[in-house]
Amino acid sequence: MAGNLPRLINATDTVDVQDTAFATDVLGRFICNTWEEATQNGGVGFDAVVIGAGMFGAYCAEKIYRHGTNLRVLVLDAGCLLVTEHVQNLSRIGLNAGGAVKVEFNNQDPGARERVWGSPWRSRTPFPGLAYCLGGRSLYWGGWAPRLTNADMAQWPSDLKTALGVEYGSTERETGVVPSTDYISGPLFAELKTRFEAARPLVPSVDAIEDAPLAVQAAPPASGLFSFDKWSSAPILVEAIREAADSPDWQRRLFLVPRTHATKLHVSNGVVRTIEVRVNGQQKFLDIAPQCAVVLASGTLESTRLALESFPTPEMGRNLMAHLRSNTVIRLKRSALGTALPTLLEAAALLVRGSNTKGRYHLQVTAAAVSGANSEATMWRAIPDIELLDQMLASQSGDWIVVTLRGIGEMVGNKDTTVPKVTGSAPSWMDLSDQTDEFGMRRAWVNMATTTDDTDLWKTMDEAALALARKLVNDDATAIEYFYNEFGSLNAPGAAWHSAPPPPSLSADRNNPNNKVRDGVGTTHHEAGTLWMGASPGDSVTNLDGRFHHIGNAYVAGPAIFPTLGSANPSLAALTLARRTALAIARDALGAEPGFAPLGTGGLNGWQMAGNGGFVPLGENIIEAVDGIGLLWFTKEQFGDFVLRADFRLSSPTDNSGIFIRIPALGTSDPTNDWKPAAAQGYEIQIDNTGFNPDTNATGDALHATGAIYTLAASSAAMPAVGQWHTFEIEAVGPKITVRLNGLQVSQLTNGNRQVKGFIGLQNHHGGSKVQFTRLRIKTLP
Repeated sequence: MAGNLPRLINATDTVDVQDTAFATDVLGRFICNTWEEATQNGGVGFDAVVIGAGMFGAYCAEKIYRHGTNLRVLVLDAGCLLVTEHVQNLSRIGLNAGGAVKVEFNNQDPGARERVWGSPWRSRTPFPGLAYCLGGRSLYWGGWAPRLTNADMAQWPSDLKTALGVEYGSTERETGVVPSTDYISGPLFAELKTRFEAARPLVPSVDAIEDAPLAVQAAPPASGLFSFDKWSSAPILVEAIREAADSPDWQRRLFLVPRTHATKLHVSNGVVRTIEVRVNGQQKFLDIAPQCAVVLASGTLESTRLALESFPTPEMGRNLMAHLRSNTVIRLKRSALGTALPTLLEAAALLVRGSNTKGRYHLQVTAAAVSGANSEATMWRAIPDIELLDQMLASQSGDWIVVTLRGIGEMVGNKDTTVPKVTGSAPSWMDLSDQTDEFGMRRAWVNMATTTDDTDLWKTMDEAALALARKLVNDDATAIEYFYNEFGSLNAPGAAWHSAPPPPSLSADRNNPNNKVRDGVGTTHHEAGTLWMGASPGDSVTNLDGRFHHIGNAYVAGPAIFPTLGSANPSLAALTLARRTALAIARDALGAEPGFAPLGTGGLNGWQMAGNGGFVPLGENIIEAVDGIGLLWFTKEQFGDFVLRADFRLSSPTDNSGIFIRIPALGTSDPTNDWKPAAAQGYEIQIDNTGFNPDTNATGDALHATGAIYTLAASSAAMPAVGQWHTFEIEAVGPKITVRLNGLQVSQLTNGNRQVKGFIGLQNHHGGSKVQFTRLRIKTLP
């Protein structure tokens, strides 16, 4: 047993990388940042703040970073950095998921369990709580990731159902769910699938037999690449953080600050403007811009708690759902499965879907020829040792095949705000408790209770598991045994193999603390529904992008936004919706009005330099001119007639830049990448408050001032103030070009005789001139 060590966290001296008696903490130093490093580095503001770095927060943050190519993202997590992979991809290092505990009052809180597991909410229902660390529960999850069926989503908005059907594919490929047979295959799988399909018509509630949708990638995704193994959101966020760390902190686009507990979001004029946190216990405030997205991703219950504390509505906390879960463990005589099976058998897995009139269920089936009663003993782990591998394979030659049928049944939520909230009675709900946390904030109070319909479905699911088990051996009672103890309990003291199934009175006795045939309703990690999404504020809390209807910049990532839960594990659908939310945030950050499309993605993708100097992406979709003279041109498309809007900002009174339109391609074949053809063949809308004329060396020339069509049409504009954002609107229709500055027409050319179609470019003029551009958007005209 490991002993105690001196605490290092409060040390007064500083080091580049922390050294302990055992390790050099490059993981923590190279992945995480302090609050000051992330928020006080001189860079522009953040475009998104993600609260929670667990399964869905880490995933959503990485997608905002990837798809918002010039956005700055801050990730805050109340926990620490623990490991950077799913624990089953690692050698055994003693990391286990926390078990369920009942914490009704603060004095019952056991504190941290299994190093990082805590119980933030209070309830009469035992819950495992949360894993306070990067990756959260995704470091421990079982990996089952089935799609929600159309029946599961019967009450979901039709547009969302259609979108999910299209968007599932990306998430399934990324998590390793497809191809489904690269991890589970072989003779045992083939034989069991054949037998389950034969049994399906004989069990009335069973609807379908499917390959196991496991988030495990065993085969390389392409030649020369390693497989991703068992999926967790931690590695993708770590990879993105290390990529972002190549830039200096003032320009860096992604930060993770651990041990930072978000306590309240302060709202002004319908948007979050300040995030209140505790950093290692110290109160801090982060002011954000109205367009900065705030994503609540700290789990269903904690995200709902923060929403209730910050901007409550009567609907929040209603519609709480989890899953009904049972475990049926059997073993089948090998001879009953046929004589063609080889001596050594791989593990196998299948998914069984079923339903009754009350709802849907599915059975997660795993099987292996192992000693003992755990069919998953060798299924999920990385095996680093050849001797251990040989030992495991040798154990698969026994006379029995162990099969686990883990049932997952749907609970139906209740959204009616007029139904009284009664602790201990259905429906399920959550609200704010009178118990407070260490920061004086109210904890969540959770009431989880089953309805009569729930228990009817539970009974159907359990009966289906036993019926299928018998049909696998054609009702030969001598070829099947069941694992339980005198209470009908699995994997508990006294459990043994029996020739008869557990009596119904035992398997249904959920009040017996020893009974594990049916798990408690709070133990599945599948809490969902309390901030459900919908098409209108009248029937939902969040919209179809996961944004709160009444808060213009706050979003949710995770199963809290599910209208209904169905029977499928929520991970795949919630990850897909988190991706959808991230893409919406990246899209909306470009600021294109209705009828306009963004010109590019906010960064430099799709743009090319001609000449000297360049442009630097800063975040907030801002790019800044550096040195010159040169031209950054958008290579993806030529435009004829159009309306172009672009925001720009001057850093000093002597800045010089311009927006070029209808220019030829630059640098595609010319090795010098000459920008001069743009000036000769296109049009420049000038930015120069001095109005400097290079031919006369005089200032104040209206043909060379901000708003002028350079040398062709004079500007009547009052010179835009330095340090503030201003908007150009450039309308080009045939030979007529009209320029508006901040809504007022400042110049017009009616008889242009240069190119009528071409590319768009931004000028960088000279060293020290740091004109910034953002929100370039265009509307093409017929």
